[in-house]
Amino acid sequence: MLRVVTKPFRSRLAGILTAVLLQAMLTAAEPPIPEDDKTLRRPVDLVRHARWIIAANHLEGSVSVIDTTRHTFLSETKLGSRIRSLAAVKNTNILLAVDEAEHRLIPCTVVQGHVSSFKPAETAHTPIDVVVDQRGKLASVSCLWARQVQLFDLRVTNPAVFPVLAATIDLPFNPGIQWIAPDNLHLVVADHHGGYLALIDLRTRQLLRIYQLGVHNIRGMALSPDGKHLMLTHQLLNDLAATERQRVFWGTVLENLVRAIPLKDLFSVDAAAPPQQIVKIAHWLQYPLGEPGNAAGDPSEILITRDKEIFICFSGTSQLGHEANLFHSLERHETGRRPIALAASEDHSRIYIANYFDDSISVFDRSKNRIVDTISLGAMRPETTADQGHAFFFNSRLSLDGWYSCHSCHPDGHTNGFLNENMSDFQIDSPKRVLTLLGTRQTGPWAWTGNKPDLKNQINKSIHVTMQGGNSKLANENTEQALVAYLETLQPAVPLAVARKFESSASVSRGKELFESRSCHECHQPPTFTSAGKYDVGIHDEYGITEFNPPSLLGISQRDQFFHDNRARSLEEVLLKFNHPHTGRLNIPRLSAEESRDLIQYLQTL
Repeated sequence: MLRVVTKPFRSRLAGILTAVLLQAMLTAAEPPIPEDDKTLRRPVDLVRHARWIIAANHLEGSVSVIDTTRHTFLSETKLGSRIRSLAAVKNTNILLAVDEAEHRLIPCTVVQGHVSSFKPAETAHTPIDVVVDQRGKLASVSCLWARQVQLFDLRVTNPAVFPVLAATIDLPFNPGIQWIAPDNLHLVVADHHGGYLALIDLRTRQLLRIYQLGVHNIRGMALSPDGKHLMLTHQLLNDLAATERQRVFWGTVLENLVRAIPLKDLFSVDAAAPPQQIVKIAHWLQYPLGEPGNAAGDPSEILITRDKEIFICFSGTSQLGHEANLFHSLERHETGRRPIALAASEDHSRIYIANYFDDSISVFDRSKNRIVDTISLGAMRPETTADQGHAFFFNSRLSLDGWYSCHSCHPDGHTNGFLNENMSDFQIDSPKRVLTLLGTRQTGPWAWTGNKPDLKNQINKSIHVTMQGGNSKLANENTEQALVAYLETLQPAVPLAVARKFESSASVSRGKELFESRSCHECHQPPTFTSAGKYDVGIHDEYGITEFNPPSLLGISQRDQFFHDNRARSLEEVLLKFNHPHTGRLNIPRLSAEESRDLIQYLQTL
């Protein structure tokens, strides 16, 4: 049959072909991006300055600038090695960045969307968060492995700014995110792994109080819409709930929450009580995030707009949630992989979301109630197997309904320090302490009873039993291999002696001699300071198990509770109260208090 083509159709067809050919020519004319120019930026923090949104690129050590009037990428500036956090000084063009690898606070200015840096100030080991007071006169930097907060006076000499170290405050935990109260007098510092809060007086620059919440993964802090509460996003692990399917489904194993602590309780400090005394906060409001069948794993940054709507990153499920009233379920929108930071436009009509694993910024239009754009920060190189494992580690879709990820119990690969009943010893009602994964490549066999000689098998068990994620499309051999590759990149935690630059002393030498003379090295064999065997150390679990595989002592100074059930609350208790390593097979006399101090001094160097 003869098909007749009309003239108008021929014209349209010619136009389409011309457009296709033109696009092909333009595409062919564009030079390919050299492989050397491709990287993984990993945006980890966002701040706004005037019309610009600035992203901290964690792995690239740079900052990228987005023009909010056009939703376009404008510039990128290399600042260091690992940029972890940004803070903008109010009513100025000054920006502060911290480099966790080079241990620096970097002052910058933003002019017409381009960032210029000035001479950095040295910080303590591993700075991971920076905040600035309302007056723009003081910056606070939390330093993870040094377990310190450092306060810097900001001296501005237009156009430069010079941070000058004013105070260093030691903490009994690894500090993470910080929040300065509206009164400009109080600084709250959150535990990066567990559930402590430190309250610091910015006038006297002294530690006032340590609070204990019994939670972990505090990743967001903001003033409540009523101005009367500090709101925290965090997780809560139930050590009495075994990781059985029904308990995971109902959210009884691990909850994702927002907690609102009354400021009047937080700031009510008994001047007579010692600041190191740990106090439990008695009053708060608690809002669950997610529900059975639709969980909200790993909540992170929280942002509250001028009109009091609340936005929260659900980092584990790769979603943005928002609602004016947290007693209601939050409306959700799909984002890029692992949304981790938020910033609002000048008029708060749009919310910008940093997608860590996609090297992109999503734009949420509040009037349209949807994500209207996603802005690339640059060409990404192909991900290695370890890169893929890194993303899986933070993906709560590996668990049933998205309740929690590997990161949930092992924050950034470390440990939340709590007990978990994941049935690793094939029993219920005998929870064991969550072990650190930092340096895990060298610490096999795995599990407290040492019943997993292969890391891949341990990961398989974690996905299928601990996370009940067997029905997830991600639960496959490729995922397990990728997680193995990622975990093998993790190095042990930095020893406290290194992080605080303690000089070696006679006490350390005596401690090392004690370590050897008391046969500690038989179970904790250098250089990994562990061994493949199981040993009776004079304690037992609820089922009478007395032999355990010894955890590595590398990075032990960055842990706070010890033994399989956390019965020891300090290294002093391990050595003195529980007389470790005295066992039935070793007739070793008790340590004196002085010998205990020497041995701990040595352990802090490992």
